Amino acid sequence: MIRPATAGDREALRRLFEDTRRRQVETGARNRLVHINRTNTRGNVLNIVNERSNDVYSILSSRKPMRFRAIGRDRDEDSETLRLVSADEPVVGAGRYTDSELETRPGPDALEKKLLKVAREARTAEEEQGVNILCLALGFLTWLEDRASSIPRQAPLILLPVELVRNQRTSSYDIRIRDDDPVTNLPLQQRLKDDFGIRLPDVESDEGWQPSSYFNQVQTCIANRDRWTIDRDGMQSGFFSFAKLLMFLDLAPTSWPDGSLENHALARGLPFEGFGSEPALFGEGPLVRTSSTPSPIPWAN
Repeated sequence: MIRPATAGDREALRRLFEDTRRRQVETGARNRLVHINRTNTRGNVLNIVNERSNDVYSILSSRKPMRFRAIGRDRDEDSETLRLVSADEPVVGAGRYTDSELETRPGPDALEKKLLKVAREARTAEEEQGVNILCLALGFLTWLEDRASSIPRQAPLILLPVELVRNQRTSSYDIRIRDDDPVTNLPLQQRLKDDFGIRLPDVESDEGWQPSSYFNQVQTCIANRDRWTIDRDGMQSGFFSFAKLLMFLDLAPTSWPDGSLENHALARGLPFEGFGSEPALFGEGPLVRTSSTPSPIPWAN
């Protein structure tokens, strides 16, 4: 019989779980959640331009779909160059921020090909892994590894789980928010905590929440860091995989009601106390067959 957990036991378990959770998070610069090259659009990503984070979140969180709008031009027969509309061009009416369209750089054909590929890969990933990894990143933090560094790093701040849904009327894809809440960039949160002692807040998207309120919190956290900036309206749709996210969340004692994780006999028995002996499944001595029916396995006779 395992004795009841003491306060010391619970504290030791909390430290063990926290250390285990920390080891689930990949915080190296190769992780796209810690550093992402936003100028590289060859992958399965779509940069959203000429939009505002608050407005986009407001539309999607109201369960309305949004569609992508191509503002660039595809290659044509007379030109080998691709003309892109500059973000510095005059804004065509303030209504562009509150309509149901998300402006993107590619031309129409390139956009449709990319959406088709992303939709297929997102579906395959969810079927194989059981986890959605397609997100709309809202806001990007530009940070430096040290004060002398000349290499800026960029990382998304808010990850909004989304899905691409085929629009039967337009034969294209709409983007919709999923039932999951927006989440904090956990690898970035851990990296800044380990390297700089900066504690990024968690996203708490209660009623009336807006991305700008989270960006204000982050701005306060980085106020003393030189050359660190926030692109509040930077947005990118793409795959942001945190493969061990579910394990990370499950090992948080606060995810379990009334301290049930650290008080559970199995949780204490594995790392600390071990388990009492159990009766042997078979008694001592040779096994005796009680049936006269021949065994169907030749070597068992």
